[in-house]
Amino acid sequence: MLSDIKTVSVLQKLGLTIYGAKAYATLVSIGPASATLISREAEIPRTKIYGVLKRLEEEKWISVEKGRPSIYSPKYPKEIIEDRKDVLYSEIDDVSNQLTMTYDHLIEKENPKVWLIRGIDNIISKTIEMMDRARQRIMLYGTLYSPKEIEPIRKQIIKAKERGISVRIITRAVIETNEGVIDVVRSFLPVTADIAIAGPPCLKFVLIDNRETLIVFSRVDGKISDLNNVVAIWVSNSSVASYVASNFNMTWNASNSIDQSDEK
Repeated sequence: MLSDIKTVSVLQKLGLTIYGAKAYATLVSIGPASATLISREAEIPRTKIYGVLKRLEEEKWISVEKGRPSIYSPKYPKEIIEDRKDVLYSEIDDVSNQLTMTYDHLIEKENPKVWLIRGIDNIISKTIEMMDRARQRIMLYGTLYSPKEIEPIRKQIIKAKERGISVRIITRAVIETNEGVIDVVRSFLPVTADIAIAGPPCLKFVLIDNRETLIVFSRVDGKISDLNNVVAIWVSNSSVASYVASNFNMTWNASNSIDQSDEK
């Protein structure tokens, strides 16, 4: 058999049956082949092989050239596996958010902790404090940044990456404030490649581990944020965090990620 155990196991996680995984992996190894040859090389019973190949064709893992015998060819692995990964990750995010919200409603029954925070310095301190206690993921969404918080956030991203924490940022490439123009992408790209272009104007969410959320607002003069008039709401509640995470993931999947080569 030309398909190893690890390969078959991973392909099964992407939705294939064990016979389907063996057949596809074998085709990638030997190239276009007849059902009889695939059956022999993949160690799939001949009574099963045509059903296996039909399903692989229907799910677009392989193509078939009709004839006597018909010849089966594998689709390009990187392309089809990337497609299946996107579908799988999207489904995992949906299930995670649904289960988390169900858990929050039925089990926790907690009163959310809510603080009102005024002033950009206090908001920066709270942001850094939240990022420092992250254990799984950090999500930054929006376009409200102060020039003096860029470097502290960069340092926290580096520390988070060293701890194996996922960091994702959704923002506009460049934002305007009454303290100057900030190139957010160029500021953060050296420390994380997980940046997508989108985000609401003059607003920012900081989400930590689906546990706590910081929502930051400012007064707006035209399209420019007034960093002298900024307020934030900190909420320690997993239900609220789950809703924010759900919207973040939806926006992330629909956004254009940054190609680092374009930024060099």
